[in-house]
Amino acid sequence: MFRKSFRTFKTGIIFSILLSLFVALIPSASAGIITVDPLINITYPDQEEEIIPNIGVLDIPLSTAIRLTGPFANIIERYSLLRNAVLEIELKIMDKPNWCSASFSDPLVKLSLNSKGPFETILTVTVTENAPAYTQGNIRISATSRSIRGLLFNIGEVTVEFDVTFLIGYWCVVSYELPNGNHIEIDQLDIADFQIDIENIGNGPTLVNIDVLDYPEDEWSVSITSTVQLDSAADGGGRTSKSVHLRIVPSVNSDKNKVIQTFKIKFTPSYLGRPDSTGQPETITFNVQKIGSLDEEEESDYNLLIILIIATVLVILISIILKRRYSQ
Repeated sequence: MFRKSFRTFKTGIIFSILLSLFVALIPSASAGIITVDPLINITYPDQEEEIIPNIGVLDIPLSTAIRLTGPFANIIERYSLLRNAVLEIELKIMDKPNWCSASFSDPLVKLSLNSKGPFETILTVTVTENAPAYTQGNIRISATSRSIRGLLFNIGEVTVEFDVTFLIGYWCVVSYELPNGNHIEIDQLDIADFQIDIENIGNGPTLVNIDVLDYPEDEWSVSITSTVQLDSAADGGGRTSKSVHLRIVPSVNSDKNKVIQTFKIKFTPSYLGRPDSTGQPETITFNVQKIGSLDEEEESDYNLLIILIIATVLVILISIILKRRYSQ
């Protein structure tokens, strides 16, 4: 009888201790005792496509998956009331270049603990002309899981950060300005001087090849530099614009007066050091009109002047000859 009473007393003490511990460890009825943190894994394919500034859009698929870690992970996923719970993960852009814009198709990831497949979302990226050509862009992204509380287990709040990288292509844009226009009238011995202001608006150092297309070389002389090298503002400045001069001189033997002669100059830009990476060629037309010939009235006056000069010379010569004869 005594042993039975003592055993009952001991059982009661043990139960009281366990109950006290259980109550002390549970702050409320809605909070579990054990917190298990999820492991967030986000992957994306290697980016081989280059994004072109101002005109290109790059869609990068992001795959988000989770799994629980620790010795209780298997118990939660198989036997606890949380096994069918949906875990929400918020995606945020933490850092990116100032020439880049980025957004998510769905920034809130929703994954069930027993889900087999990852959650797919799209990161859309665009860049401006300030993104340096043939370099790598980087976007820093954070993923934060929202905590879930159960009776016995909790799933904790975890934040991870990762980088998404992409390639920037070459945006070749060159402007050509003609401050003095593209039409000049000149005299026979004058020079037609056209100023051409060339500016690199694109995102990489650019070499502009200049070619003079067909023209009558026996009647005109044409000169212009063959290449112009321009820096890019995307690479930190330098000299992004230069002025070149197209000089055209009529031949002395040319008799095409008052006729407008057309000259075509072709400009072909390309990335400096990569002649295969070219932009859109542009051909500019220049017009030169030679107006130095004499009209009929001027020609008549000119002929009369010549006759008077010749007559004067003859008179002088005759006078000299006569004086010599008389002196003899």
